[in-house]
Amino acid sequence: MIFKKLFSYIMNFLREDYKIIAFLLIFYLVITFPLPYYVFTSGGITDLSNRFEVENGYVQKGSYNLSYVNQLNGNVLTYIISCIMPGMERVEIGNYQVNENESVEELAVRDKLMLQMANQNAVMIAYTKAGKEPKKSNLRLYVMATENTLDSDKDIKIGDILTKIEDVKIESVQDLLNAVEGAEVGTYLKVTFTRNDKEYDANIKVIDTDSDNVLPFPVYLYSFYDLELDPKIVFKFSSGESGSSAGLMTTLAIYDTLIEEDLTNGYKIAGTGTISSDGTVGEIGGVSYKLSGAVAGDADIFLVPSGENYEECIKLKKEKGYDIEIVEIKTFDDAIEYLENLKNKKE
Repeated sequence: MIFKKLFSYIMNFLREDYKIIAFLLIFYLVITFPLPYYVFTSGGITDLSNRFEVENGYVQKGSYNLSYVNQLNGNVLTYIISCIMPGMERVEIGNYQVNENESVEELAVRDKLMLQMANQNAVMIAYTKAGKEPKKSNLRLYVMATENTLDSDKDIKIGDILTKIEDVKIESVQDLLNAVEGAEVGTYLKVTFTRNDKEYDANIKVIDTDSDNVLPFPVYLYSFYDLELDPKIVFKFSSGESGSSAGLMTTLAIYDTLIEEDLTNGYKIAGTGTISSDGTVGEIGGVSYKLSGAVAGDADIFLVPSGENYEECIKLKKEKGYDIEIVEIKTFDDAIEYLENLKNKKE
């Protein structure tokens, strides 16, 4: 009886107020209609000691903090807000696409892979520098991007894992190089890849390639490994975090946890910048927002990649009168050298 009355009430409501319901539904669909933009605004800083844990690691008096920006997917609502609110910036999605057909979902997958890549580089560099070189095994070649010129009878997507080429299992990068050596332009190579634990084959047309890509077709890969580490490390990044811009700071934080000396010397250190496998620090986007976040988080020092990122931060510091030391960093070793000199500076 109760359900019958409830059903009758709902039906009467729908009949009498359908215009309001229709308006609200249309309004919702309009304001959430996707647009080809990201909207950025200042974020803050996060203590990296909460993002990983090294077994029996050393603890610092100061802290290493990653600077982040808040990123919103573009739609009608966020676009309108960004036009009204100061301190918000719209960036076209095309700036982040290697292939114009890449979807927002694929870009999100690449961002997740880039965080994993940054963490792997950070571990390799930090542990090696601390004299605890990791042992690598179980190579996995992830697709990071493809170009528009890719000619394949099956779509290759970001996040696919290349496992075989010409039916030869890939157990090392050299296996891959051996298999593609001498491939003739215009012919097709058979590749096998996995996606969501399912295996697929694709025939990819061989093209002239440049020195930036070791493959004779425009598919860009990154090598991921299982790492045997002593001491062990566990990462605790949240599902909403992605990208490679925390690479430098993650490397420093891990390294300082592995050595007895406290390189923070009690300072609250923030920063940004990617980290490559050879320790080179790369520039990032949205650096002005990350500097603002570091200032808002009361950081003493801001480490920033050399070049335009550094110049932009120095200019912003002068304009805003920020009370923070900005340090230009080109390599991981540059950052270590600066931190090792902090002790003398404090004394």
